[in-house]
Amino acid sequence: MKQGMFQNAQLRQEMKLAPRMMQALRFLQAPLPELRDLIRGELEQNPVLEEKVGDSDALLAPLEPVAATLDEADRENDFDPDDFGREIDALEKMLEPRPLDEAPGTPVSSPEADEKRQFFLDSLTAAPSLHAHLEEQLNESGLDEAQKKAGEYIIGNVDENGWLAADVAEVAREAGVPEAAVEAALAVIQEFDPPGVAARGLKECLLIQLRRSGRGAESAEARLVAGHLEALGEAGAAALAKAAGLAADEVAEALKAIALLDPKPGLKFSAAPAVYVTPEVEIRKTAEGEYVVEMLRDGLPRLRISAEYESMLEDPETAAEAKKYLAEKVRSGKFVMDSLHQRRETVKRLAEEIAAAQKEFFEQGISRLKPLTMGAVAEKLGVHETTVGRAVSGKYVRTPQGVFELKFFFTAGLKMADGESISTEAVKEAVAKVLGHEDVRKPLSDQAIADKLKEQGFQVARRTVAKYREQLGVPPAHKRK
Repeated sequence: MKQGMFQNAQLRQEMKLAPRMMQALRFLQAPLPELRDLIRGELEQNPVLEEKVGDSDALLAPLEPVAATLDEADRENDFDPDDFGREIDALEKMLEPRPLDEAPGTPVSSPEADEKRQFFLDSLTAAPSLHAHLEEQLNESGLDEAQKKAGEYIIGNVDENGWLAADVAEVAREAGVPEAAVEAALAVIQEFDPPGVAARGLKECLLIQLRRSGRGAESAEARLVAGHLEALGEAGAAALAKAAGLAADEVAEALKAIALLDPKPGLKFSAAPAVYVTPEVEIRKTAEGEYVVEMLRDGLPRLRISAEYESMLEDPETAAEAKKYLAEKVRSGKFVMDSLHQRRETVKRLAEEIAAAQKEFFEQGISRLKPLTMGAVAEKLGVHETTVGRAVSGKYVRTPQGVFELKFFFTAGLKMADGESISTEAVKEAVAKVLGHEDVRKPLSDQAIADKLKEQGFQVARRTVAKYREQLGVPPAHKRK
């Protein structure tokens, strides 16, 4: 066989990945807060786009071409505004997900934009980390040089739970200081906020908190933690009282106090910030008993093409280069407006499908939630399944049962005894109700729960019950006694 480098001529069809279509996908996928930033970026970089103040809905429909020049430019760009959905769908079929920060269409950086961005970042405040919080207290502790160095290493070995993940000898070796200095520093740090920080385990963490709250080693709480920690969640009050040599009522009060302690005091510094959601669409019941869909005021800037630049584009005295530049900017702005309109229409159509499928849920709650798949809805709407996936992520709907992410309504189904399908979320709710009504003295096993659900018409296996019970955060029966 002859080896070497050769050239071949080959014909094949390919779709060109238009940056603007990528930009349209970003608009479709973005939740409202991110979408506001994207629109602001477009306003900053495109001089022909401007915000129309005082009109929330007038500019939602696609605009007509503003000049014949744009029609010609659109043809050159091979972009058909009247077939927007087909282009999006075709692109979905060939695109792999990519990070948003790599997607084309990101606003071009400029000194003015960078200055605004930096001002915004400088204005943000963030809660201090656990380590920063401890280091601030260490700097004001008055420790000597060796103890302070040991304290820095101790803080560096505190994990996200607030516990010390190294022993005294290890810290002394890493810091190059005597163990006595480490012991002294540790005693001081364990008095820092939050109470229980730098403990070397759960027992020490709880004992530190008890001591700092005035419950010393001789208190009932400290005696139970020190001598019977593992039995606290397993044994009843009577058994604990007998084992600890305490009165039953004393143990009962002590258990209440122990339950208020924080076993992982560091987690409050790593907790995710609260997320505030704004519904974009509402499903409501009319006086006639029908469920209708209405788009809500979303607070997004309403865009329009500047009349001044439009007139310049149509003015025969405008230089050819200026016309070419304006035509591109107007076409770009028009595409942004078309993208926003398409996004709004897609969200509305999805909400209409949900409204048609989930009438019983709106009337009776989660127990009547019907299974619904993205593939089935995509087939009805004539789009690709990944388009539905992008459109439901991060978008919220207000319903008679509360505010939900659109994605909430897309769940797998489970067959009932009568052959009807029901959402897995409804089954999980049924498991929660059975657990809520069980006799606390005789907790139900997973098989017993499955048997009770079978009586209600749910064909659920024991392992399925176990999975839902774990998702609900409920321990097994032997740990609920």
